[in-house]
Amino acid sequence: MTRRVDVIGGGPGGLYAARLLKRYDPGLEVTVHERMDGAAQTFGFGVGLTEATMRNLEEADPETAARVRAVSYAGHELHWRGPDRSVRLHGARNLAVGRAALLDVLAQAAIEAGVDYRPGSAADLGTVSGDVVIAADGVGSATRAKLAPDLGVHASLGRTRYLWCGTGFAVPSAYFSATARGQEQFVVHAYPYAADRSTFLIEVDDTTWAGAGLGPFDAATGPGQTDEQSVRRLEEILAAELGGGRLLTNRTRWSRFTRLSLDRWHAGNVALVGDAAHTAHYTLGSGTKLALEDAIALATALTGEGSVRSAFTAYEQARRPAVRRFQQLASRSQRWWDSYRWRSGWPAEQLGLSFMTRSGNLTMTDYAKAEPAVVRTALGRFGEPPPAAAELDEWVLARSGRAAPAAGAAVDEVAWSEPDVWGEAADQLVARVAAGPDRPVLLTAGPEPAAQWARVDLAERLRLQTGLCIGVEFPASEKGFAATSIAAGRADFAVFSPA
Repeated sequence: MTRRVDVIGGGPGGLYAARLLKRYDPGLEVTVHERMDGAAQTFGFGVGLTEATMRNLEEADPETAARVRAVSYAGHELHWRGPDRSVRLHGARNLAVGRAALLDVLAQAAIEAGVDYRPGSAADLGTVSGDVVIAADGVGSATRAKLAPDLGVHASLGRTRYLWCGTGFAVPSAYFSATARGQEQFVVHAYPYAADRSTFLIEVDDTTWAGAGLGPFDAATGPGQTDEQSVRRLEEILAAELGGGRLLTNRTRWSRFTRLSLDRWHAGNVALVGDAAHTAHYTLGSGTKLALEDAIALATALTGEGSVRSAFTAYEQARRPAVRRFQQLASRSQRWWDSYRWRSGWPAEQLGLSFMTRSGNLTMTDYAKAEPAVVRTALGRFGEPPPAAAELDEWVLARSGRAAPAAGAAVDEVAWSEPDVWGEAADQLVARVAAGPDRPVLLTAGPEPAAQWARVDLAERLRLQTGLCIGVEFPASEKGFAATSIAAGRADFAVFSPA
């Protein structure tokens, strides 16, 4: 079995994999190469961690998990801040930690385990010689670029742009908000990660990007620099939320999210972890989680299998299902934010219900059990007081039936199963429907789960952009999904096919 391991990249995934390998097999020689020399501040501000992630860390390495928890900022709720009121999305179930503090904990834990940690080491595949190489060099991975023909790389850019900043104060709770300036909309994703710090991510769509004149500012910003002109403009626009204060920056500039997946996470003696292997949209807060859990699976496989090849195979088999699921959830969350402009005039409670059910991880009933007042108010648009959570699905379906076309009425049926509801084919369909007769549209296709979500996502787009009555065909077994889709404003009515 392997005796020497080189880790390229000293982020959370690389450091934690190194720590666990030495902890599981002290005889290994493990070296972490981190290109930053320690004098430069690490990129980023706070990162989010769920209790599920913390339980995984505690099971793998209780000592390090306790240290991470000790430097984390726990217990913040999540709110939607509307222009006239704030709505609670969920209670205090998450924690956050400064990225620099997390890296300090993980680096110290690795060193104490006997890892050779080398800050300032700009290593690559041409300079390392370990029996195993772990590539933890992030979304811009040079390792992945070199091995691309063997890995099967699939990458696409998001439709919106975001800027990652911080504030010199802790917001009372995590929240989302949107500040409008004419046709421009500046969406804020904020959460506290220390007693005197918050992450403050700002997102804009193409309309805002052009209207606010942000493109020239971005073009004038050199590599590794902060876009000071954009930051100053955002401080003016968001002055009320910032209390007139300044945004904290750290190589802060506009980015578009890269959705990345690989056919294989390894080639030869090299395995990739974290963002080097896959990405999940930041609105689900799962990037650090996935990297740490990759590290656990890879370290377990490397110390439990008889060969590098079998270890890498076991690693992928263990991790791919969970990563695939998170990417699917995160992609739905990304699409929700991509299309936020068309929902921006909704009441806060309706936005809250739509947001909390956007990825498919929660149903309307789930959310109603946690936040009954929010759901009750959101469903007020049906004109009648809703019942208890346990009876909501049938109640919503009964009321949505009033929007369904009468038997024999003209309906345009469209079969749809493509996952990309913002691509060229979907653009053409939306334009055709918008230009066609003013009558209901029913989206039909097969029963596959991915196709169901594609139909619902396209229905929402059609509903938002054309104003027509849009229905979706669901399997008879998916009444909860159908009711949630209608309650959240993704469709007007449901038609059920035989089970």
